[in-house]
Amino acid sequence: MIKQLRSWWKDTEIANLIGRKKVDFSIFRDGTHIPVEFHPDFLEANQGQQPNLGEGIKVKLIHEDRDYEATLFKIDQASASREALQLRYNGNQTLKELLIEAFKHSYSYIMQERTNQLADDAKRPQVVVPEDQAEYIDFFATGVPFEYRLEFITYKPKPNVWWVNQGTTIQAEKQAGILWAPLLNTQGRKLYHWETMKEVKEGDIILHYSNKAIRYVSQVTAAAVEAPKPGSMANTGWQEEGRLVRTHYVELIPSIALQQFNQQIMQLNITQGPLHTGGGVNQGYLFRFSRQGLQVLQSLTTEVNWPDFTILEQDEVASSMESLREVIPILPPSDSSISAFLHQIQSHIRRQGFFFPEHLIENFYLSLKAKPFVILAGISGTGKTRLVKLFAEALGATRDNGQYTLIPVRPDWSDPADLLGYKDLSGRFQPGPMTQVFVEARQPENRHKPYFICLDEMNLARVEHYFSDLLSVLETQEWRESEIQTQELISRALLGTPEDQVKYGGLGIPENVFLIGTVNMDETTHPFSKKVLDRASTLEFNYINLQQYPQGAEQDAGDPADLKELNHLFLRSDYLQLVDAYDTHQELVVRTTERLVQINTLLEDIHAHVGFRVRDAICFYMIYNERFGLMDEEEAFDWQLLQKILPRIQGSHSSVRRVLLNLMKVATGSGAGIAVNVQELMDDDASPLYMKWAAGQNPPGVKHPQSARKLAYMLRRLEEDGFTSYWLS
Repeated sequence: MIKQLRSWWKDTEIANLIGRKKVDFSIFRDGTHIPVEFHPDFLEANQGQQPNLGEGIKVKLIHEDRDYEATLFKIDQASASREALQLRYNGNQTLKELLIEAFKHSYSYIMQERTNQLADDAKRPQVVVPEDQAEYIDFFATGVPFEYRLEFITYKPKPNVWWVNQGTTIQAEKQAGILWAPLLNTQGRKLYHWETMKEVKEGDIILHYSNKAIRYVSQVTAAAVEAPKPGSMANTGWQEEGRLVRTHYVELIPSIALQQFNQQIMQLNITQGPLHTGGGVNQGYLFRFSRQGLQVLQSLTTEVNWPDFTILEQDEVASSMESLREVIPILPPSDSSISAFLHQIQSHIRRQGFFFPEHLIENFYLSLKAKPFVILAGISGTGKTRLVKLFAEALGATRDNGQYTLIPVRPDWSDPADLLGYKDLSGRFQPGPMTQVFVEARQPENRHKPYFICLDEMNLARVEHYFSDLLSVLETQEWRESEIQTQELISRALLGTPEDQVKYGGLGIPENVFLIGTVNMDETTHPFSKKVLDRASTLEFNYINLQQYPQGAEQDAGDPADLKELNHLFLRSDYLQLVDAYDTHQELVVRTTERLVQINTLLEDIHAHVGFRVRDAICFYMIYNERFGLMDEEEAFDWQLLQKILPRIQGSHSSVRRVLLNLMKVATGSGAGIAVNVQELMDDDASPLYMKWAAGQNPPGVKHPQSARKLAYMLRRLEEDGFTSYWLS
């Protein structure tokens, strides 16, 4: 049985234990007060004897075969209407010095806190040592009355874990067995990630990150001292004065790539840690890590030769693994498993009797992952709405459980009230259908579930009118405590009652909600502005093969029910700004951006060029595609050219024709079998271009066949009607 009262504790299963006392200030000054609940324990140890009221009896305290004298007093606490026992040794300086030396961690902590408090002793609150740093005295009975054996439980500091970013200096620092950082930057300012150097202590563990991987781990052999810049760093632009830590490097074989662990470590929310909310590495030198983070890292890399000094004690491992079990259920699936999951989704769709073109499911997934707003365009009857329903259904989101909602758009919608809600004549807020989904999705028990909203025929009304608030709020996405949050959607002026404030106040677009609109382009609908197109990916369903027939269920497709265990992180964006992904995918970002720069040069002629928002969205799409290994890079860029660039082009001028022809040259590629001489075609018939696709098949050797086909039909429309648009071809 466990008995605990204030700073005293006892486990009756421990033989001869009278009680365990937590070390506090009184221990170092004069003694300790014994709570009345522990009087019977001392009475038993003293074989039924006790001091008379108002008197004391000499006691012997034994520690490591040495005796120390103290007195056990019994006093009358009239204010509390009870008697009290006190163990006093205020006159025994030798015992006090022993306790100060044995419990130097508690003594140092208490004295420092007292120094920081008010000078008036009477006003000082009692200093309490944190539980994770507490020290204790165990009092054991010896069989002799008023003689107690003491055992000390002292604080053994656990090594802290740090993360250091090292670039070109890593080999020089490794060879010297050091870390070094300046005191000040060139503007004379202190930087957090340099100031952390002075907190490093002997025995701490350091993870060394360089060139997109953790390559070494080290154990600190000497804490930081101020030291001039080492000669091996003479060529750096840092100031001369800095701090130096000595540490012993051990190479990790194999090294650990960032993508092996960044998503899992992000879930730990390490304060001032090395990873930003996009999963990339913060710029800087030395960052805090954590012992739990180290344990998670080791659990993910069992093939790595982790040295002994990094292995946690068994009791700590158990505690860490318990925490790890709490983290893992909300982790996204591994990058390598995404392709298999998408194959299961496609198999589920085929079993329902529907067939979509090759890589359409992958494209739909990547588009949602890059931005949670996708538009499906095309002629009526091509399965746009059905795709959304079946995709959601494969992930366990159905109309019955409220995770899939179909909202038919009406032609008379002219403001956001039809979607979001309004205040009625009684002053109560009446939520719209989208608001109801948002409220449900943000409930704590639902935050891990994906929710899908399908706006059917969303351009029957002008999208910019009724959807403007959502488009604007969607652009306010930001990371807060590892979650994507937006500004609130519902104006406080609409929330007239306290109940409304509680239910709808602060409501933004939850990170687990995904918006998909279906559109037809005909005389009954409205075109999209660039504001809408910039904020969405447009998937087109115009090219139909009527000779595709239902197929039998695939034997190796797997059970789609397994997909229902996926949480919303399967679809949620990992990046909001390009800086979130740049350091881990720099080469791909630069390569993609250079392509866009070339295309933008062509688009500027008709004022259709793109900005940073579109650049970022395309880069995110390309990064996800590379991470998950879904498509060839050229095929993925073809989808983006088709979905993010071409919808911006429309007009009747010769400049539009020139842009289309130049883009055709980009789409076909220099090695294509189609020769495009733009100058020759400026005044000639461009029909040879689109006739290449008349048979419904892509000519061989075309670099971006889908975009080239679309460009060919846009050129035909321009020549036949004198006007062209992405939507009319």
